[in-house]
Amino acid sequence: MKNKYHEYIIIYLSVAIGCFAIGLIVRATVVAQGVDAFSANTIFWLIAGLGIISYCVLTIAIKGLLDKTGKLLFPKPKQVKEVPKPEEELVKQLSLDEIRAEKQKELALQYTEKLNTAIRYTQETLALYVSDADMDLLCENIEIYAAGSDLNTPTFKPVKVKDLTTVDICHFGWNIWNNFDVTDQWGIARFLKAVFEEKLKDMELKTIKKKLKIFEPNSTIQIEESLNKTDDTK
Repeated sequence: MKNKYHEYIIIYLSVAIGCFAIGLIVRATVVAQGVDAFSANTIFWLIAGLGIISYCVLTIAIKGLLDKTGKLLFPKPKQVKEVPKPEEELVKQLSLDEIRAEKQKELALQYTEKLNTAIRYTQETLALYVSDADMDLLCENIEIYAAGSDLNTPTFKPVKVKDLTTVDICHFGWNIWNNFDVTDQWGIARFLKAVFEEKLKDMELKTIKKKLKIFEPNSTIQIEESLNKTDDTK
Protein backbone atom coordinates (compact mmCIF):
# COMPACT_ATOMS: atom_id res chain seq x y z
CA MET A 1 0.00 0.00 0.00
CA LYS A 2 2.83 2.46 0.84
CA ASN A 3 4.45 1.82 -2.55
CA LYS A 4 1.19 2.71 -4.29
CA TYR A 5 0.94 5.95 -2.32
CA HIS A 6 4.47 6.83 -3.33
CA GLU A 7 3.64 6.10 -6.98
CA TYR A 8 0.55 8.32 -6.81
CA ILE A 9 2.58 11.16 -5.23
CA ILE A 10 5.25 10.93 -7.91
CA ILE A 11 2.69 10.82 -10.72
CA TYR A 12 0.58 13.73 -9.49
CA LEU A 13 3.68 15.74 -8.57
CA SER A 14 5.04 15.22 -12.08
CA VAL A 15 1.71 16.27 -13.60
CA ALA A 16 1.60 19.35 -11.36
CA ILE A 17 5.16 20.33 -12.35
CA GLY A 18 4.30 19.85 -16.00
CA CYS A 19 1.16 21.97 -15.66
CA PHE A 20 3.13 24.67 -13.85
CA ALA A 21 5.79 24.57 -16.56
CA ILE A 22 3.14 25.00 -19.27
CA GLY A 23 1.59 27.81 -17.21
CA LEU A 24 4.98 29.55 -16.90
CA ILE A 25 5.54 29.26 -20.66
CA VAL A 26 2.11 30.73 -21.38
CA ARG A 27 2.71 33.48 -18.78
CA ALA A 28 6.03 34.37 -20.32
CA THR A 29 4.43 34.46 -23.75
CA VAL A 30 1.58 36.81 -22.72
CA VAL A 31 4.01 39.06 -20.74
CA ALA A 32 6.15 39.35 -23.85
CA GLN A 33 3.07 40.48 -25.73
CA GLY A 34 2.55 43.38 -23.26
CA VAL A 35 0.01 41.86 -20.83
CA ASP A 36 0.26 43.22 -17.29
CA ALA A 37 1.65 41.12 -14.44
CA PHE A 38 -1.71 40.53 -12.68
CA SER A 39 -3.38 39.19 -15.81
CA ALA A 40 -0.32 37.09 -16.61
CA ASN A 41 -0.36 35.53 -13.09
CA THR A 42 -4.07 34.84 -13.43
CA ILE A 43 -3.51 33.10 -16.76
CA PHE A 44 -0.65 31.09 -15.16
CA TRP A 45 -2.86 29.73 -12.37
CA LEU A 46 -5.75 29.05 -14.75
CA ILE A 47 -3.52 27.07 -17.10
CA ALA A 48 -1.91 25.11 -14.22
CA GLY A 49 -5.25 24.43 -12.51
CA LEU A 50 -7.04 23.42 -15.70
CA GLY A 51 -4.16 21.13 -16.59
CA ILE A 52 -4.29 19.32 -13.21
CA ILE A 53 -8.11 19.05 -13.25
CA SER A 54 -8.10 17.82 -16.83
CA TYR A 55 -5.57 15.12 -15.95
CA CYS A 56 -7.68 13.91 -13.00
CA VAL A 57 -10.90 13.83 -15.04
CA LEU A 58 -9.24 11.97 -17.89
CA THR A 59 -7.64 9.49 -15.50
CA ILE A 60 -10.99 8.67 -13.84
CA ALA A 61 -12.80 8.44 -17.20
CA ILE A 62 -10.17 6.22 -18.78
CA LYS A 63 -10.00 3.93 -15.70
CA GLY A 64 -13.80 3.50 -15.67
CA LEU A 65 -13.84 2.80 -19.39
CA LEU A 66 -11.09 0.21 -19.04
CA ASP A 67 -12.87 -1.49 -16.13
CA LYS A 68 -16.17 -1.78 -18.06
CA THR A 69 -14.37 -3.02 -21.17
CA GLY A 70 -12.50 -5.61 -19.13
CA LYS A 71 -15.71 -6.87 -17.50
CA LEU A 72 -17.39 -7.19 -20.91
CA LEU A 73 -14.47 -8.96 -22.54
CA PHE A 74 -13.36 -11.03 -19.58
CA PRO A 75 -16.36 -11.70 -17.28
CA LYS A 76 -15.57 -13.30 -13.95
CA PRO A 77 -16.79 -16.90 -13.62
CA LYS A 78 -19.66 -17.41 -11.20
CA GLN A 79 -18.55 -18.78 -7.87
CA VAL A 80 -20.38 -21.95 -6.94
CA LYS A 81 -21.05 -22.20 -3.25
CA GLU A 82 -19.66 -25.45 -1.97
CA VAL A 83 -22.08 -27.53 0.02
CA PRO A 84 -20.28 -29.45 2.77
CA LYS A 85 -20.56 -33.19 2.41
CA PRO A 86 -22.15 -35.08 5.31
CA GLU A 87 -18.93 -36.95 5.98
CA GLU A 88 -17.06 -33.65 6.15
CA GLU A 89 -19.30 -32.17 8.84
CA LEU A 90 -17.79 -31.91 12.28
CA VAL A 91 -19.11 -34.52 14.71
CA LYS A 92 -19.33 -33.54 18.35
CA GLN A 93 -17.22 -35.81 20.44
CA LEU A 94 -18.89 -36.71 23.69
CA SER A 95 -16.75 -36.92 26.77
CA LEU A 96 -16.70 -40.05 28.92
CA ASP A 97 -18.71 -38.27 31.61
CA GLU A 98 -21.41 -37.36 29.08
CA ILE A 99 -21.51 -40.95 27.80
CA ARG A 100 -21.83 -42.30 31.35
CA ALA A 101 -24.60 -39.82 32.14
CA GLU A 102 -26.47 -40.83 28.98
CA LYS A 103 -26.14 -44.52 29.83
CA GLN A 104 -27.39 -43.85 33.35
CA LYS A 105 -30.46 -42.12 31.91
CA GLU A 106 -31.13 -45.10 29.65
CA LEU A 107 -30.82 -47.56 32.54
CA ALA A 108 -33.09 -45.43 34.74
CA LEU A 109 -35.69 -45.30 31.97
CA GLN A 110 -35.53 -49.06 31.45
CA TYR A 111 -35.87 -49.64 35.19
CA THR A 112 -38.91 -47.35 35.40
CA GLU A 113 -40.58 -49.06 32.44
CA LYS A 114 -40.00 -52.54 33.86
CA LEU A 115 -41.25 -51.49 37.30
CA ASN A 116 -44.41 -49.94 35.85
CA THR A 117 -45.00 -53.09 33.81
CA ALA A 118 -44.63 -55.31 36.88
CA ILE A 119 -46.95 -53.12 38.98
CA ARG A 120 -49.60 -53.04 36.25
CA TYR A 121 -49.39 -56.82 35.78
CA THR A 122 -49.69 -57.38 39.54
CA GLN A 123 -52.77 -55.16 39.82
CA GLU A 124 -54.47 -56.74 36.83
CA THR A 125 -53.64 -60.31 37.84
CA LEU A 126 -54.22 -60.24 41.62
CA ALA A 127 -56.97 -57.63 41.93
CA LEU A 128 -59.57 -60.31 42.66
CA TYR A 129 -57.44 -62.16 45.17
CA VAL A 130 -56.06 -59.50 47.53
CA SER A 131 -57.53 -56.56 49.41
CA ASP A 132 -56.76 -52.96 48.52
CA ALA A 133 -54.43 -52.60 51.50
CA ASP A 134 -52.59 -55.81 50.66
CA MET A 135 -52.31 -54.70 47.01
CA ASP A 136 -50.54 -51.55 48.15
CA LEU A 137 -48.17 -53.63 50.29
CA LEU A 138 -47.54 -56.03 47.42
CA CYS A 139 -46.65 -53.19 45.05
CA GLU A 140 -44.29 -51.76 47.66
CA ASN A 141 -42.65 -55.19 47.99
CA ILE A 142 -42.18 -55.38 44.23
CA GLU A 143 -40.50 -51.95 44.26
CA ILE A 144 -38.09 -53.23 46.94
CA TYR A 145 -37.37 -56.35 44.88
CA ALA A 146 -36.86 -54.30 41.70
CA ALA A 147 -34.45 -51.95 43.48
CA GLY A 148 -32.17 -54.92 44.12
CA SER A 149 -32.21 -54.80 47.90
CA ASP A 150 -30.35 -57.44 49.86
CA LEU A 151 -32.75 -60.35 49.43
CA ASN A 152 -30.93 -62.43 52.06
CA THR A 153 -32.31 -60.10 54.74
CA PRO A 154 -35.46 -58.79 53.04
CA THR A 155 -37.74 -56.13 54.47
CA PHE A 156 -40.80 -57.45 52.65
CA LYS A 157 -44.19 -57.14 54.30
CA PRO A 158 -46.44 -60.21 54.09
CA VAL A 159 -49.79 -60.07 52.28
CA LYS A 160 -52.77 -62.37 52.28
CA VAL A 161 -54.23 -63.95 49.15
CA LYS A 162 -57.33 -66.06 48.59
CA ASP A 163 -58.40 -68.64 46.02
CA LEU A 164 -54.87 -69.10 44.64
CA THR A 165 -52.72 -72.21 44.80
CA THR A 166 -49.03 -72.44 45.58
CA VAL A 167 -48.44 -73.09 41.89
CA ASP A 168 -50.23 -69.83 41.06
CA ILE A 169 -47.97 -68.00 43.48
CA CYS A 170 -44.87 -69.61 41.94
CA HIS A 171 -46.02 -68.70 38.43
CA PHE A 172 -46.61 -65.12 39.56
CA GLY A 173 -43.10 -65.04 41.03
CA TRP A 174 -41.53 -66.40 37.84
CA ASN A 175 -43.31 -63.78 35.72
CA ILE A 176 -42.05 -60.98 37.96
CA TRP A 177 -38.51 -62.44 37.99
CA ASN A 178 -38.48 -62.81 34.21
CA ASN A 179 -39.70 -59.23 33.71
CA PHE A 180 -36.64 -57.82 35.48
CA ASP A 181 -34.16 -60.08 33.65
CA VAL A 182 -32.58 -61.28 36.89
CA THR A 183 -30.30 -64.32 36.65
CA ASP A 184 -30.58 -65.50 40.25
CA GLN A 185 -33.89 -67.25 41.02
CA TRP A 186 -33.11 -67.62 44.72
CA GLY A 187 -33.97 -63.96 45.19
CA ILE A 188 -37.50 -64.33 43.83
CA ALA A 189 -37.91 -67.51 45.88
CA ARG A 190 -37.08 -65.53 49.05
CA PHE A 191 -39.41 -62.78 47.88
CA LEU A 192 -42.33 -65.22 47.52
CA LYS A 193 -41.54 -66.96 50.81
CA ALA A 194 -41.53 -63.64 52.72
CA VAL A 195 -44.47 -61.94 50.97
CA PHE A 196 -46.80 -64.95 50.77
CA GLU A 197 -45.62 -66.53 54.01
CA GLU A 198 -49.07 -67.78 54.99
CA LYS A 199 -49.65 -69.51 51.65
CA LEU A 200 -46.09 -70.91 51.39
CA LYS A 201 -45.36 -71.60 55.04
CA ASP A 202 -44.99 -75.35 54.42
CA MET A 203 -42.69 -74.98 51.40
CA GLU A 204 -38.92 -74.70 51.52
CA LEU A 205 -37.01 -72.20 49.37
CA LYS A 206 -35.57 -74.91 47.10
CA THR A 207 -39.07 -76.29 46.51
CA ILE A 208 -40.40 -72.82 45.64
CA LYS A 209 -37.48 -72.36 43.23
CA LYS A 210 -38.21 -75.68 41.52
CA LYS A 211 -41.89 -74.86 41.08
CA LEU A 212 -41.40 -71.36 39.63
CA LYS A 213 -42.09 -72.61 36.10
CA ILE A 214 -43.72 -75.96 36.75
CA PHE A 215 -46.36 -76.77 34.14
CA GLU A 216 -49.90 -76.75 35.49
CA PRO A 217 -52.63 -76.35 32.80
CA ASN A 218 -55.40 -75.73 35.32
CA SER A 219 -53.63 -73.02 37.30
CA THR A 220 -55.23 -69.57 37.49
CA ILE A 221 -51.98 -67.71 36.85
CA GLN A 222 -50.13 -68.96 33.80
CA ILE A 223 -46.50 -68.43 32.79
CA GLU A 224 -46.03 -65.22 30.81
CA GLU A 225 -42.92 -65.03 28.64
CA SER A 226 -43.41 -61.25 28.50
CA LEU A 227 -45.51 -58.99 30.71
CA ASN A 228 -45.42 -56.31 28.04
CA LYS A 229 -48.19 -57.36 25.70
CA THR A 230 -46.82 -55.21 22.89
CA ASP A 231 -43.44 -56.94 23.04
CA ASP A 232 -43.67 -59.93 20.72
CA THR A 233 -39.96 -60.36 20.27
CA LYS A 234 -38.96 -61.47 23.72
